[in-house]
Amino acid sequence: MTLTVAACGGLGADESTRDGTIVIGISRKLTGLDPAKGQSVDGDGSVQRALYSSLTTYDPQLNLKGDLATNWTQDDPTTWTFHIRPGVTFSDGTPLRGEDIKYSFDRFLDPASTYTTSSATRAIISSVDTPDDTTLIVHTNGPYIDLADRLASFFIVQKAFVQAHPEGTSVLGTGPYKLDTVDLENGATLSPNPNFYGAAPQWKKVEYRVLENEAARVQAAQSGSVDVAIQYEPASLKLFADSDYDTGTQWSSWNNTLRINENIKPLGDVRVRQAINYAIDKKSIIDNILDTDVAPLAGQAIAEPYDSINKSLSAYPYDPQRARQLLAEAGYPNGFDTELSLTTGSYVAQDPVSQVLAKQLGAVGIKVNITNASFPTWVQRTYSDNAAPLYYIGYTSGYKAIAERLRTYASSNAQSHYATPDTVYDDLVTKVTGARTREEQQRYVDLATQRYRDQAHAIFLWPQPLTWVVRKDLAWTPRPEHWLVPQEFTVKS
Repeated sequence: MTLTVAACGGLGADESTRDGTIVIGISRKLTGLDPAKGQSVDGDGSVQRALYSSLTTYDPQLNLKGDLATNWTQDDPTTWTFHIRPGVTFSDGTPLRGEDIKYSFDRFLDPASTYTTSSATRAIISSVDTPDDTTLIVHTNGPYIDLADRLASFFIVQKAFVQAHPEGTSVLGTGPYKLDTVDLENGATLSPNPNFYGAAPQWKKVEYRVLENEAARVQAAQSGSVDVAIQYEPASLKLFADSDYDTGTQWSSWNNTLRINENIKPLGDVRVRQAINYAIDKKSIIDNILDTDVAPLAGQAIAEPYDSINKSLSAYPYDPQRARQLLAEAGYPNGFDTELSLTTGSYVAQDPVSQVLAKQLGAVGIKVNITNASFPTWVQRTYSDNAAPLYYIGYTSGYKAIAERLRTYASSNAQSHYATPDTVYDDLVTKVTGARTREEQQRYVDLATQRYRDQAHAIFLWPQPLTWVVRKDLAWTPRPEHWLVPQEFTVKS
């Protein structure tokens, strides 16, 4: 993608022009700050990343490095040892213990756990041991070459604190900042963790402000009340061509699809799902609304350069005649009525995009009723038996472990609603997980993505562009996963 930079003016780079505060706009209401309960990288996840530490992490150039773990080894195909940096304390000064690290895993590994990512964690890890406070031994269910990558956003909590605060809005972490206040509807404020083991935090105060829709994001930048925000419609970026902000767009690791509740007729019929894929002119939407050079997803819910894709697959072509033919074969020559569920302002240009989607589907006889809900309400519905027939969603994982990006679409995922589990796809994802080499892994990735395309378990759209507005006096490397963390912003010299 091309980078668009605003033309004029700007704040001075002298740090004295600031009061040590940074205001970060996030696009979703918070659902909880306990890492087991938060739902989104560009909402809860960004706040959590400032408050907690993970064993490993990625730098802004996406190089994997240690965080709490100084180094690690794969001792045999199913055993890894992570060496934890000594002397780490939580923000209240209490030491990080081995029991805290073990608990951070065990609460997901508990067979009775209902956390949304528990099943994915149990699919990889069988158990963990902490023989002392600076050693973590992870036992995997089978070979798993991506474990260190997978743990890049696995945050470590304190056992006693979490058990004493089950509501998930009080926080105690080892990250660079500590929580001062939180309002799930509106945001959170943070201040430096005086006990942080790394470089001293730059900002005296961090304010996360929820900007749930396009109008709120535009108004915040026009009024100068925010330092950075993302998820702007490309057309809105032009409003800041002569302002105190730089604007930009680049690729992201988010891949947008319409997920399908196959329990609702006639969506259990693969021909109907394929028809919807054929009925959408993705290239036209990209060119005319997203105004970017991304390509439609190539018949798979992963995309380069973040993922190693199946290069033999191609996007479903725009073919409304084929869509009508498939609908007729499925017994719906006149189409049917359905619902498309949106979450308020979460995905770039989703409102105008959805209007066009409804029009294009209407052209083949599928009458679409668009509904809209705030993120917490919407996401809970996607996990329930009452999930909408179609819902517009984008996924990123916050890590590059390909098996986990594919497992998002497996039958066991809480947002998968298959009338019958797709055991063929599930088995292939298991084989991706257990591959011992990159070559073997890619072979099973290719088979899994082929299966998923053939079954059309989703409507494949496009990689979502990352768009942003940021104060000219701030230096920042945008993250494709959408992380917005204060430790990655500095005042330009």
